[in-house]
Amino acid sequence: MNGYTEEDLLPQNDKKFRKKSMHEVFAPKLADLLAFRSKQPYLPIDLDQLYKEITISTQASLKEEIYAILPYGEHYTQSFVLYKDAIRLVDVSANLLAEKCLYEHLHMEFEGYKRTLKLFFDKGINTIPIASSDFSLIPFSLTFRPTMYSWINPGRIENLFSASSAAPTVVQLTNDFTITVDRQQRPIFTRMKRAFLTHGIIKRDVETQPVNVTMSLLEYLGISSTRVTRKITKNVQYQHIPGFANDFHRKYQEIHDAIVIENWLNAKSLPKNESD
Repeated sequence: MNGYTEEDLLPQNDKKFRKKSMHEVFAPKLADLLAFRSKQPYLPIDLDQLYKEITISTQASLKEEIYAILPYGEHYTQSFVLYKDAIRLVDVSANLLAEKCLYEHLHMEFEGYKRTLKLFFDKGINTIPIASSDFSLIPFSLTFRPTMYSWINPGRIENLFSASSAAPTVVQLTNDFTITVDRQQRPIFTRMKRAFLTHGIIKRDVETQPVNVTMSLLEYLGISSTRVTRKITKNVQYQHIPGFANDFHRKYQEIHDAIVIENWLNAKSLPKNESD
């Protein structure tokens, strides 16, 4: 035996191809996918076709900037995770991925985060954006599953299309990926602004350099300058971010501690089983 493996006998170019294909089988480039290349203008990308082209993974990169998390599957237990020029299909629900993303970036539990954010906005808000110091994600519920969400990065929205003022709206991202949202454009604008301000709250808490209070929110956040993002952030400056620096993390810790105590007291007050 000469000790050579089958791979050793491949031409050098074939070896490179094999390594590349092994990596991209789980995170293929958008440009390599037929569903993306054959998309129709003003229409959402066919997720069923996309599903056929991607191998299912067990996890996604949550530190990298996410452009969207889209629920998929018979019971929506799987998700497409979209990045700038690649995509993954993971065996995790979209909502759980969003919560994991929050914890990955901020080390915060969703319930405490939600209660804290409501202190900075209207306490009656139901759709809570998730944000880090780098980007934010807006939840859009599926009409037939009101507790299941698609999560879209508003800072990477290039354009919005709709046949009329009625829903649904097709969201085009800056990487040319298109997604349908069952909302009219006006409520989408409202949610985008809230997400941008949330992004600003989180970024302000970790910012170390002094910032001019009249700096535009668009520039401060470093989001894409598109017709839509400029419309949302017009006349919105750094000084318009709700609250003050370090408020969010301090208030979150107070609320988190209160939740822990509340849960402990509730557990203590539960009736014991008769067999105990």
